[in-house]
Amino acid sequence: MAKITEIMLLQQAEQTALIIEKQGEMSTFGQMIGESFSKIDAYLKDHNELPSDVPFVEYPAYEQMTEHNIGMRIGFYITNSLPAKGDIQNVIIPCRKVIACLHKGIYDELAKLYNEMNEYIRQKGYESTGTSIEHYYTGPEVPEAEQVTRVVMPLK
Repeated sequence: MAKITEIMLLQQAEQTALIIEKQGEMSTFGQMIGESFSKIDAYLKDHNELPSDVPFVEYPAYEQMTEHNIGMRIGFYITNSLPAKGDIQNVIIPCRKVIACLHKGIYDELAKLYNEMNEYIRQKGYESTGTSIEHYYTGPEVPEAEQVTRVVMPLK
């Protein structure tokens, strides 16, 4: 498959999120994400709260990532601010200009979309912050070819 929408320039409103920051390797990547999603989901249930959007993973320096060095902010957007607990942080994501695109297919194909989005940024004269955020509309129970992911890149 590939991208299922055009690359769009958007103004993203300020958002509140619960996140867990992780640093790790590709070999433990999926486990770190799954455990963090479960931990935040349990915390939300303890507070009778629901996320305000699908889960996400932010890669603060995606261009510098290697197989052995992956930095992530794993989380959920929320409507009501909640107190931090252990490694769960409550953060405010400021209003910002972003580009976004929806992708359907295996995660290995996302590299092509990242290249397209970086080229779009260059062609339009924008400057990336070096961060990317992947929003996951489908879970691990969905066949990989049917996975739907929104990729967002904040701009300076």
